[in-house]
Amino acid sequence: MKIHDVAPGSGEWLQVRLGLPTASMFHRIITPAKLEYSRQARAYAFYLVAEKLLNTSLSPLEKTEWMERGNELEPKAIKAYEFQEDVETAPVGFITDDAMTMGATPDRLLIGSAGALEIKCPAPHTHLAYLIDGFGSDYVAQAQGQNLVGEFEFVDRYSWHPELPPRLVRTYRDDAFIGKLREAIERFNEEKHAIEETVRAMGYFEDRKRLLTDIDRIAAELR
Repeated sequence: MKIHDVAPGSGEWLQVRLGLPTASMFHRIITPAKLEYSRQARAYAFYLVAEKLLNTSLSPLEKTEWMERGNELEPKAIKAYEFQEDVETAPVGFITDDAMTMGATPDRLLIGSAGALEIKCPAPHTHLAYLIDGFGSDYVAQAQGQNLVGEFEFVDRYSWHPELPPRLVRTYRDDAFIGKLREAIERFNEEKHAIEETVRAMGYFEDRKRLLTDIDRIAAELR
C-alpha cells in the first residue's frame, strides 16, 4: 500500500488518480451480488483511457448545494463518530496498491486499528433512505475495494445529519469477495491497457506531437 500525501479534491489528488480504477467505481467492474465481471466495465475503461490520453480529469467539478453543505458539516460528523465509537481518526490522502494499479480515498483512518472511515452528510431525504434501507449493494464493492487497496480489516460508513439519528455500517474484510474483486480488476486493467494500445497505434498522438514541435520551431525562427 502507498499513501499519497494529497488533499482530496485538489489538483494533485486529481492528477495522481488519473486513469486509475478507484474503489468508488468498483461496482462498475464487478457485480456486487453475483461477483461477476460487470457489463459496465468497458465503458468505464474508455473513460479512464480518455483521462490518461488527454492528461486531464473528467470528474465533474460542479457541486450541488447539498454537497457543499455536506463538506461544511463533515468536521462535526467526524467528531460525532469519534465520540460515538470512542476512537480517534486522522486524515488521509489518496491510497494505491504498491503497483499503482488501483486506488481509494477513504475520508479518515482510524488510529490504533486497521480501519477506515467514510463520512456522508447528505440531504435529509437521502439520509433517511440510508437510515431505513441502508447504503445499497454498490457500496459493498466500494468498501471491500477500500479493504483491498488499503489493507484494512474493516471500513465504517457513517451518515450524519444534525437533526436525525446517525447511521453506521461496518464492513469487515471479506477475503472471498476481495479475491474475486482482485481478479476482476486485473481483467479490467488488461482491457484498459488494450484499449489504450489500440488508440496509440493509430499514430495520432505521435503525429500531433511532431506537428506541435514543428509549430514551436517555426514560431521560434520567426521571432
